Amino acid sequence: MAFKIIIFCFMIGLLPIITMATEHWVGGEKGWALGVDYQAWAKGKVFKVGDTLVFKYTPGHHNVFKVNQTAFQNCIVPPPSEALTSGYDVITLVKPGKKWYICGIPTHCSDYSQKLVITVEDGAPAPAPIAPAPPMEYWVGGDKGWAIDVDYQAWAKGKKFKVGDKLVFKYTQGHHNVFKVNQTAFQNCIVPPPSEALTSGHDVITLAKPGKKWYICGFPTHCSDHKQKLVITVEGEAPAPAPVAPAPASPMEYWVGGDKGWAIDVDYQAWAKGKTFKVGDKLVFKYTKGHHNVFKVNQTSFKDCIIPPPSEGLTSGHDVITLAQPGKKWYICGFPTHCSDHKQKLAITVEGEAPVPAPTATAPAPAPGTKDDSNHSNRVTMSAYKIFVGGVVLIWTILTLV
Repeated sequence: MAFKIIIFCFMIGLLPIITMATEHWVGGEKGWALGVDYQAWAKGKVFKVGDTLVFKYTPGHHNVFKVNQTAFQNCIVPPPSEALTSGYDVITLVKPGKKWYICGIPTHCSDYSQKLVITVEDGAPAPAPIAPAPPMEYWVGGDKGWAIDVDYQAWAKGKKFKVGDKLVFKYTQGHHNVFKVNQTAFQNCIVPPPSEALTSGHDVITLAKPGKKWYICGFPTHCSDHKQKLVITVEGEAPAPAPVAPAPASPMEYWVGGDKGWAIDVDYQAWAKGKTFKVGDKLVFKYTKGHHNVFKVNQTSFKDCIIPPPSEGLTSGHDVITLAQPGKKWYICGFPTHCSDHKQKLAITVEGEAPVPAPTATAPAPAPGTKDDSNHSNRVTMSAYKIFVGGVVLIWTILTLV
């Protein structure tokens, strides 16, 4: 029996080795922005090696620089090439010690205190084999996006595009589009059939194979006169094909109202007309926080603009709703007169079948402004812990049978 206890205690002693990395969303629901007290946000939090910082902001409005103490205190901005600019910058804390971060947009650090300093504690797990670099996401044209009169070859110069990376073409829906073409069509601005166009305004293309890739805008004169065209070379090897069952179409993400967003005096039924909404798709309601909100209602409340209790409202300004069940869905804005006088309301029909329910562990409550489980300020990875506990229980069971 003493032997069993020794073995069990030894296994328990291994528990600190299991690392539970935490994901810290800088600034919480306010994100990386002006006028936020980031030291107050960081106070009381424990940052450890292996944790990640997520800087969330509107691309082009802010950026992130990792600096030293002197640059932090004096708001000295490093060269632009060192900036993180994606709007969703994830930094893994790989070493213990002080870490300093600032926004490099003029006056944001000096006048608005958009800066963060933290202390990272030791606790790194044993070194593991270095994994390949994760895929990159390139926003074509940077903060200028996909537009006319931009030198896209200058933008692409010096960048290494690899198999698995993604290109994001961001533009005002209805003002541009994206076609993938061959070299001849690229050189002569020959536009393919309209059915081949990408038109969402936020088109994401995964680079699946190596070689030359050509893209153009198909609007008249945009390619020929305004050089709205891009050619890149993709490095790497195509992944080996694996036998897989035919997969269903990827879920769509619909930005409600297109470039107008969720606002008053927009004809949302006209926007929805012709679109096919399916189970698994997402609706994104984008608006100025505090000026609007989103309520999911029934048909009667939709027709008569009856506002549910405030606790049921989504208010983040970037509310994402996953369409989990087929059938009619109704949404309204709960601000006074927005629904009744300004028609800020949307009704859609969702096609498809509800997924077969499966037994799942109880999930944490959703963060404000979302449906389903997404956008938590701090999420702890528990998989390793569960595996460890399961192993301890198994060993103990075996020992009791000895």
